[in-house]
Amino acid sequence: MTSPEAGPVRLPLEKSAFDHLATQDAWVRARRRVRLNLAFWSVLLVVLFVGVNVLGELDVFGSGKAKKNAVGGIPAVAFLCYLCVLYLRVDSLRCLRRIRDVLRTEPWQSLPEARREPGVKDVAGVAVRLRLSEQAGDERTGLQSARNPVRRRRWPEALEQGAWYAGDVAGRGVLALPGGGGELMEIAARHGFE
Repeated sequence: MTSPEAGPVRLPLEKSAFDHLATQDAWVRARRRVRLNLAFWSVLLVVLFVGVNVLGELDVFGSGKAKKNAVGGIPAVAFLCYLCVLYLRVDSLRCLRRIRDVLRTEPWQSLPEARREPGVKDVAGVAVRLRLSEQAGDERTGLQSARNPVRRRRWPEALEQGAWYAGDVAGRGVLALPGGGGELMEIAARHGFE
């Protein structure tokens, strides 16, 4: 595999993929983005609660039933939306933990390509097949699900030119661009969806 600007990208010699500094940096950046997103929505919810209560005390909503509906309804709807955001962000943090666990136990290995399956819908992310070697008649793995913990269905097209993989090809693994410093994607088998 080659990088257009730097030439060939060599696999790191570390025993585990997480020992590779670029991989650690990519994981820390992804975790920071998820945490900042969660903090943003949490602060926004608190500001909304305080703002609606202050406006309710200033009689901006009028009086009577309209005031009760606004002061009680707006925060209730916001809280339900916040619960959805909280669920998605906590799920992303769990995904990052699984990625870290795989990276701490497995080394990087080179793949000639990871191809997105056109026309296949995947609830968990993006449906992909991995090619394990560069031999002409080599088959691809079964259909697998690739998930970016920050943006669930994002697929970097450069992975089709070559990728690094850590983990068990039949089970859970992590996919990244050569160099390990780009986006990390969790790979999981899709049982019953062949």
